[in-house]
Amino acid sequence: MKSDTIDLSSEVILVTGAAGSIGRELVFNFASKNPKQLILVDISETGLSNLIKELQINYPKLNFVYFTESICNSAFIDFLFQKHKITSVFHAAAYKHVSLMEQNICAAITTNIYGAKLLIDSATTASVRRFIFISTDKAVEPISVMGRTKKVVEDCLVWKQQEGSLPQICTLRLCNVYGSSGSVVPVFKNRIALNLPLEIKGQNVKRAFIAVEEINDITDWLLAQIDCGGIFIPKNPKVFTILEIAQQVIRDFKNISPEEYPIQFIDLPKSEKQEESLKNTSENIIQLEGSPLVQLKTMKQRHFNLELLERCFFAAKSYDEQEALKSLKNLCIEG
Repeated sequence: MKSDTIDLSSEVILVTGAAGSIGRELVFNFASKNPKQLILVDISETGLSNLIKELQINYPKLNFVYFTESICNSAFIDFLFQKHKITSVFHAAAYKHVSLMEQNICAAITTNIYGAKLLIDSATTASVRRFIFISTDKAVEPISVMGRTKKVVEDCLVWKQQEGSLPQICTLRLCNVYGSSGSVVPVFKNRIALNLPLEIKGQNVKRAFIAVEEINDITDWLLAQIDCGGIFIPKNPKVFTILEIAQQVIRDFKNISPEEYPIQFIDLPKSEKQEESLKNTSENIIQLEGSPLVQLKTMKQRHFNLELLERCFFAAKSYDEQEALKSLKNLCIEG
């Protein structure tokens, strides 16, 4: 189905993290297709305010509501699903900066896991049609706090899907989105603007990238499917070394040869891998005709330890970082 033939006239779509790089792309794509209603949630007051102004200018007839709220507020999440007849959820809200989350373990667990669980539980109770979780390649055999939080949510969603009830649950496992707020590109641009040397973590570090515009094709395809349950990854991400990205930014932003601008190599943090993967060894790729995605299947039965998850939540809310991290690691082992 072509994207311009997708009918969203009956869709009430909730987008969390609506003011983020990926969230904004989702929102403007949906807005262009005149949905029944868009519900925008983001904790960033400034980001949401800017998004609202742009929507009012570009889509004056768009039916949308917005909330500067935390997805960790259970009363708010209950209110959302009780007041609005939500049909689809695109959950993009999360803490995603790897190094920052190494020093904010409890916040990462509470927002990335607890917030996601509140949403999926409420979506299930409300019989929402589809729930799409924006994950990351850092959830594959994770070594960072952020990656582990994403893996726990992935495992929880697979377990929920195995129960066979609504909603259809899709995990969209993305790689780096070129130019997004969490990517290295704006960091490089800011340093060039200040005439500072570009810092590259590690030698020959590789990352897979998709363009932010590709998210539109991906979400259009998902919305067009009768059954979108499962784990999906981009079909053709492009792999670059971080040095290659730095050199391209220098060409684009400075309009000089990369050899003319200083680049420094620093140690790769322990929370970062030399190279990320979009799939683990137990996952097999299933090709999908006419899709920008491929689906992943595993023969491994997923189990989920809810008691351990609750202990992890309790430790995080109590700011017991040692116990929270221990529980987080154990959840990843069990999953």
